[in-house]
Amino acid sequence: MKRLNLFIGVLIGLTILSCSSDDDNGNQMDVAGELIVNGQSFELTRGYIIPNTPESDPRRFYFQLTNGDITYANNEFTFSDNTTQLIDFNMYSSVEGNGNIENTNYPIYDFSDPNFDSDDAWIDHSGVNTNVVVESGNFISANSLSSDDMDGQATITINNNDTYTITFSYTNSQNTVSGTFTGLLTSLLE
Repeated sequence: MKRLNLFIGVLIGLTILSCSSDDDNGNQMDVAGELIVNGQSFELTRGYIIPNTPESDPRRFYFQLTNGDITYANNEFTFSDNTTQLIDFNMYSSVEGNGNIENTNYPIYDFSDPNFDSDDAWIDHSGVNTNVVVESGNFISANSLSSDDMDGQATITINNNDTYTITFSYTNSQNTVSGTFTGLLTSLLE
């Protein structure tokens, strides 16, 4: 009887162990994102950042949201050949933010607006690219839109454990661009 109870106990223990989480990377966060251009949805699965550096404007930082891998060396981007969409953001923190990513709205800079305060956080430019063609790591072509012709903003929220939630929306009379991304931003500077 003792052997039977021991055998049942071992079976229960093995059953419990086999039902444990399948997530071998307990620290890995799911990345979720979507780019919507004129009603068509595109998946965003990765985020990359180039933080401000001493050689650049201390308020400027740059990030890209995409569905492919990106590397950066010698001031050149290399894209994985499976990259099919990406949106890049050339951002400026507020003067008080001193180059740090802030929990705030980043409107598109409007050079024609005399009341626009460039001491606040703002977007200098955002490029929206779908149906991207990459060959041997080089960006060849895409259906591209520029925030330069649009009104809108991006909002960045810094979450716990260094993840970000980024929402963005741009419009003009011909195009509507929006989206969201939640996840880590991998630094492209090593």
